Amino acid sequence: MISYITWKIIDLDFTNMTILTNSWVGYEVLINELTYSKLATMEEVELFIYHYKTENSENLFGFIEKEEKKVFGELIKISWIGWKVAMQILSLWIERLIMAIKWEDNKTIESIKWVGKKMAEKIILELKDKEFAIDFRKTENVLKANNIDSSLHSSIKSTLTAMWYNPKDIDNILFNLPEGINETKDIIPYVIKSLS
Repeated sequence: MISYITWKIIDLDFTNMTILTNSWVGYEVLINELTYSKLATMEEVELFIYHYKTENSENLFGFIEKEEKKVFGELIKISWIGWKVAMQILSLWIERLIMAIKWEDNKTIESIKWVGKKMAEKIILELKDKEFAIDFRKTENVLKANNIDSSLHSSIKSTLTAMWYNPKDIDNILFNLPEGINETKDIIPYVIKSLS
């Protein structure tokens, strides 16, 4: 089983990439848009790989963080969740996803494409007692200091990501909002102006 790949990116798209290893073997790896945004300016990469085999197919899924791979493995164990939905869920940003699960924040998880109310409830039920090596307390404290709850953060980020803004850049601005900017009608124009 392949669990880790490193070396040169020779092809990169929103949903997949090809990595040439130092043994001169190229592997096609499936990724999500969040991972794509992190890799877009890189020529070399190291990825944790989830090697997924079924009777009819075999795929490699790439993750920058080890915990993303772990969460992916837990998600695809849940009924109704296939790998496409699991990859979409992980586009939320791993810290935000884990925080939403720990807080039992259904609205944040429901905001993810292809995830409805019942699936969000199922994800929380199945994963809330799992241990993940994510220090979400730091993220939680930053959001609270800016008077933004997790559902508002997720909603704003989803809106701006759909407008092709970089998710990481959006998070950086949301974590550093000036005092008094804490409503959607003020936050979105501020973020767009900051990203322009």
